[in-house]
Amino acid sequence: MKPLSNQYFVYIKADQEPIPWNIYDVNPPSNLGLSTYYSRVFQAMEKHLKVSGLVFYVTWDEINELPSYGENVIAVVLGDEWFRIPKYFHKVGAVFKCLGTRPILGCNPLLQPSYLNFLSVIQFLRILVYRLPWVINYHFQKFKLWQTGRTEIPPIYDIPQGYGNSKDLPIKDIEARPNDVFFAGSVVHVPLPPWSLKQWLGTPKTFSRREMISSLNNFMEKHPEMKADLSVTPGFHATSQEDVSTYSERMMNAKICLIPRGTSFETIRFFEAIRYGCIPVTELLPSRWFYEEAPAIQIKNWRELGEVLENLLENKHLLQEKHQESLKWWETKCSEAVVGQYMAERLNSLKSAS
Repeated sequence: MKPLSNQYFVYIKADQEPIPWNIYDVNPPSNLGLSTYYSRVFQAMEKHLKVSGLVFYVTWDEINELPSYGENVIAVVLGDEWFRIPKYFHKVGAVFKCLGTRPILGCNPLLQPSYLNFLSVIQFLRILVYRLPWVINYHFQKFKLWQTGRTEIPPIYDIPQGYGNSKDLPIKDIEARPNDVFFAGSVVHVPLPPWSLKQWLGTPKTFSRREMISSLNNFMEKHPEMKADLSVTPGFHATSQEDVSTYSERMMNAKICLIPRGTSFETIRFFEAIRYGCIPVTELLPSRWFYEEAPAIQIKNWRELGEVLENLLENKHLLQEKHQESLKWWETKCSEAVVGQYMAERLNSLKSAS
């Protein structure tokens, strides 16, 4: 292990002190989701970095302020589901952000009218309105930078969420896995008061997951020989707090992993599943560099699930092929080594351009 020439801090909220983070610590800060994955990403990044003296602030969703600023400051935002552009983007050298800065609708409500698409439009518009102040700030700050003659705008790079509740396990061959299908997660994210509009209308997450479970149950009635490991939890954190080894083993024992949307279309369940060589069946994936050629089966409607499962489970060659594609895609697109090198190359190019 070489001595660190850069500093790392966990910065949760604006009213809290940044917490120094030794990225080589086997016990990363427990109050930061995805810390195990990103400690390894940063370790890989350090091997390729040609610059030093950088200060990394790693936060979940603090997009309004940082403890300090400068061209040597790098912000890493892991969990902002509102797709906001950090208010401080112009005061730092670069921003790396999970989930991106632009929401996607994920459907065509005019050509494919449905209640789920109706809810998706409502949520999409709500996000657009909510993030508007940060969008206005972004363009205002860009204009001010251009006025000073600065043509290079600090970049914002997309990065994957990686895994959270996932152990290092030996990869089990697809044919040795006892369960055909796996899903463990919530349907309702949080309990809602009776006066909440979401309680009456529903949300895209709730409607989508109920439709998925209904389709799976219908398929299982027609195919009782299929083995499914299905558990519905009270909320996301209930799944996260499940014994990590148990959860990981359940996923490793499944051939196919169902990954319905949450609040956004992106979820760590996708990366956890594909890391283990499961075949992910998911909804629309955004257009990001790390999703290119992902071997996921993307469906527009969970009513298609039965046909998808039948096609996969009746074709052992296809299962094996998709299994190998998943493992290869993880290693070449989203493994800690690849993402770390990606971040290092972007930071090195910024330094050489300055």
